[in-house]
This record gives sequence, C-alpha cells and structure tokens, in this order.
Amino acid sequence: MNLRPASPRSLRGRLLRLLWWPLLVVLVLSAAYDYRSALNRARDNQDLALRRVAIALATRLDVDADDARDDDLGLHLSRTVQAMQRVDGQDRLYALVLDEHGGVISGDPAQAALVERDERDQPRYTDRRWDHHDVRVISFPHPSALGPVMVVVAETTERRQAQTRQVLLGTLMPNLVLLGLTLALVWLGVDAAMRPLDRLSEAVGQRSPDDLGALPEATLPAELRPLVAALNRLMSHVRAAAQAQQAFLSQAAHQLRTPLAGVQTQVELIGKEATPEQRSRLAAVTGALQRMARSTQQMLALARSAPEAAVPEAFHRVDLRDLLEDDASIWLDPALQAGIDLGFDAASAPVQGSAWMLHELIGNLVHNAIRHAPAGGRVTASCGVAQGGGAWLVVEDDGPGIPAEERERVLERFYQAPGAARGGSGLGLAIVREVALRHGATLALGETGPAGGLRVRLEFPPLHD
Repeated sequence: MNLRPASPRSLRGRLLRLLWWPLLVVLVLSAAYDYRSALNRARDNQDLALRRVAIALATRLDVDADDARDDDLGLHLSRTVQAMQRVDGQDRLYALVLDEHGGVISGDPAQAALVERDERDQPRYTDRRWDHHDVRVISFPHPSALGPVMVVVAETTERRQAQTRQVLLGTLMPNLVLLGLTLALVWLGVDAAMRPLDRLSEAVGQRSPDDLGALPEATLPAELRPLVAALNRLMSHVRAAAQAQQAFLSQAAHQLRTPLAGVQTQVELIGKEATPEQRSRLAAVTGALQRMARSTQQMLALARSAPEAAVPEAFHRVDLRDLLEDDASIWLDPALQAGIDLGFDAASAPVQGSAWMLHELIGNLVHNAIRHAPAGGRVTASCGVAQGGGAWLVVEDDGPGIPAEERERVLERFYQAPGAARGGSGLGLAIVREVALRHGATLALGETGPAGGLRVRLEFPPLHD
C-alpha cells in the first residue's frame, strides 16, 4: 500500500488548467463551426455552378428545339457538354435529358439510374455513385418547347474534395495559431498575476530565521493582504513569545548564577576552618558547584544562541581581536592552574555579529582546549583576516584530538567522544556550532599536527560596507 503523500499542486498550474481547458473547448468548437460554415459555403457555390450548367443545357435545348428542329438534338447537347467539359478538365460531366414520359432525349440511357423519381417540380441535388466515381447530381425540371423535360447533370467530386481539403487547411491553420496565441496570452496573464505571490514567497524565503519583522502590505494586491496580515499577526505573537523567553532566560541565568556563586563562597569560607579530611570533601563540593555553574551557563547560552530561539539578535561590527584580549584575562588563571601555556596571537579581524555570542564561542573553545591539553601542554588562540576579506578564528591545542569519524558527532548536544576528559557536559562544541550558524561562519575540526591535537577553525563572511 502506497502511503506517500501526493505531491502538492501548483496554484499557477491550477489556474492554467481552469482557464486552458474551457478555452480549448471553445476554440475547438469555434474551429469546427468555421470549418462547417466554410464547407457549406463552398458546397453551395459548387451546387450553384452545377445548376448553371443544367440551366445552360436547358437553354440550349430550347434553342435547338425552335431553330434546328430537324437537326439531331442529342448531338447538339452532347457537343455542348463536351465544350463545358473542356472548361473544367478536373471533373467529368455527365448529362441526360428525359421527356415527361421518361424517354431519353439526349445522353446515355444507362444514366437514367441517376434520376430521382419524385413529384416535385423544383431542382433536386443528390450524391450518387456512378462509373466508379462519387458524383453530385442535379435533377432540373424544365418546361421546354418540346414539353416538360428533366435535365440531369452529374459531376465527379474531385474538385469538391480538393476544395474541402483547402477549406480544412484554411480554417485549421488560423485556428491553431489563434489557439496557440490564446493559450500563450493566458499563460502570460496568469504568470503576471502570480508574480506578487512569487515575490512574497521569495521575500519570506530570504529572511533569516531570527527575522520576525512585519511584511510590507502596501504594495500587495488586495487578495494577498489578508494572508500577509495573518502572517504578520503570527510573527508578532512569535516575536512576543521569543522576547518573553529571552527575558526568562536572562533572569534565570542571573537567578541561578547568584546562589551558586554564594554557595561556592560559603564552601570556601568553611574550608578555611575545616580539617584536612573535610577540606578534601569540600574541594569535591566546590568542583561540583563549578561544573554545575558551568553547565547551567552553557545550557542558557545554547538556548539563547540556537536558531529555534527565534530571537531577533542585533548584530554590530565586532573585532575578534578585542574579544580575544578580553578573554585572555578570564582564562589565564585557569590555564596556569592546569599547567597549560595559554597564548594569544590576535590581529584585527572585524566581523558582523553579536558580542556576547562570540564571547561564548571563544570561551567554550578555550575551555575545551585547556581541559583536554596535557599538563605542560600548549593552547593557542589566534585570529586574522583571510585574502578574501573574511575574518578567521583558530583555537588549537596539543591534546589527544578527536578521531575523524567522531568530528561530526561531537558537534551534537550532550555527546562526548570516547576518551574525552571527564567532567564535561557535551555542550561546548554544540554552542560553537550554533553561534557559527547564526553568524554564517563555517566550522572545521582538524588536527594540529602529525602528533595529534585538535585545531578548530572558523571562517566568517566578509564585511560589506
């Protein structure tokens, strides 16, 4: 059983189908009517020409009967038919003249089968089969000098069939052109009518995830304004919810940081008066408190920097060199306590971004490097500008590094590679990835050198003046 959802139908395609099919039916019916009308006119003209032949023979019959009664009347009529035959060499004419009793005055008696026997005194047209040809027959009653006669003229239909084909081509080609032009104009009209919707879709698609500003409504057609108004109301609600979330996260960060710092201070004060055994236990408590404070800070930072937070963050021009210099004073003491040689090689590297997010990024990279570097090891943080104009940031250490098959997974939340230093939360590199995504930066993990180590490099997009 196929449970795959049906592919969505295009609104443009639906409009075209709703317009094209009725237009196609109308144009086909119009073409059929034009063809039938033109064919009837051509047939009427041909029947009129055939009737004139019959009238000409009837007139000749009167002349021959009055002025040449002693001549062979049939021979005169036969010569007249032969003369008419020379005028039109495409079709063949057959002529027969019958008296009021059905006797043959002129023509082949076998042609009497073409005569329609009825009581009407008006000319009559019929389609018959004669001498292996389709023929058009007119039975023309005439009150001649010889008395009432019936003039029968039959004509093969080659010229009629050729004219039918010409009528078909003459009506088919213009109608096909008209059909193509009409459908093309409908397509252009639908495409022009759908362009505001395309521009709206493009404007929404080009927005960054944290752009919750209202969409402009003034230039939109009246049909799209209710939709855009509903979208603006939705984004207004999302924006309000995101602001409330950020306010809660900021307050939570402050409310959690303050008591944890107070507890840590109290533990340190107690440790001054405690016994050596108690001091070792208090040191474990202090370490746990520090890890709790660190994990709390990381989770709050991750919640604020992740794209799903949907918070419009104001980006400004920030120099990575200034951020590294600020973080140098923060991480120098932890590095000395761990016996790590922490170095900074900073050059001016301006980027467009959020200062607090980039501080979190640098802090997590330096903290991870210090944790994983061995005692007496080295950690270096550097930044600069590449040849393309984009800033770059590199933090490297000489620790055990991360295997190549694990480098993608360590960017996931709460994941720690096998053999990682204990005490981590698995959030550091996840925060780095989220901040990099918010800033449009590329993140790459590699080795410091042949001996191992981890090298984390970020490349930011160039600034545009």
